[in-house]
Amino acid sequence: MREAKKTLIRVNLIIWVIGGVTAIVGLILAIWLSINLLSYILGDVLGCACSSVLMLHRYMTLDAELDMAKKTAKNHLKVMATLRTVFMLFVLFLGFYKPDIFWPVTVFVGLFSTKIAALIYPFIFRESSAVDATDSLDAGDGEKK
Repeated sequence: MREAKKTLIRVNLIIWVIGGVTAIVGLILAIWLSINLLSYILGDVLGCACSSVLMLHRYMTLDAELDMAKKTAKNHLKVMATLRTVFMLFVLFLGFYKPDIFWPVTVFVGLFSTKIAALIYPFIFRESSAVDATDSLDAGDGEKK
């Protein structure tokens, strides 16, 4: 679980970096367009905070499911995924219900940053393998050393 905790911290870091980039884009847009910068930033913070909480929930759920029987873990996984989806939809609807406080577009970007972070994680944090692929095979017979 040490590796999973390190991954959780790294993914949360990527989520907040994406949130920071979104905030900088908002500052640039505020120069040319008339946008409510406070609601823009608050929407971004709400979306990124929700993403971080959901990543923590995934981590804790995974930790609990590793100690369960296979069938119980499968059912638990489905229930927890549904709970996370409902929470995400609630936060998104909150952005649409109170657009003067939370800009819905940035709430969505903050929520979607979880997906973006998961996609770019392998490119940012490449781990070198312990055994080089060219060294693992013998030249002639294809057996591992």
